[in-house]
Amino acid sequence: MATYEDIQSLPMVNEVDEKKVSEIKKSILENGWQGAPILYTNLGLVTGSHRLAALQEIAETGEDDDVLFEDIAEDVTDIINDYCESHDTYWDELDFSNLGEIFAGTWVEEYKDEIREW
Repeated sequence: MATYEDIQSLPMVNEVDEKKVSEIKKSILENGWQGAPILYTNLGLVTGSHRLAALQEIAETGEDDDVLFEDIAEDVTDIINDYCESHDTYWDELDFSNLGEIFAGTWVEEYKDEIREW
């Protein structure tokens, strides 16, 4: 598992909607971290652009920064690399809007109901 500090500078996987970021930030501040971990590789995020943006705002404002030290992310570099190798493809060719095929049969599948891009 990884903390905010481990992933704070990774490139996001998609554009973020500020309204959604604000809603997530409010939820994190009221309820703590909940749900699936942010998935990332050494090349960038796979999921969680809005959640990372919300954490960045929390870090900037200093509001209840305990969440910044929690385990909130998982490195899936090996899974992505294995998928790319077995499907003769590359990171920049992956369809991050449909992750079910990439993570089928892995531990990530336990979060499939929480991952919008599944």
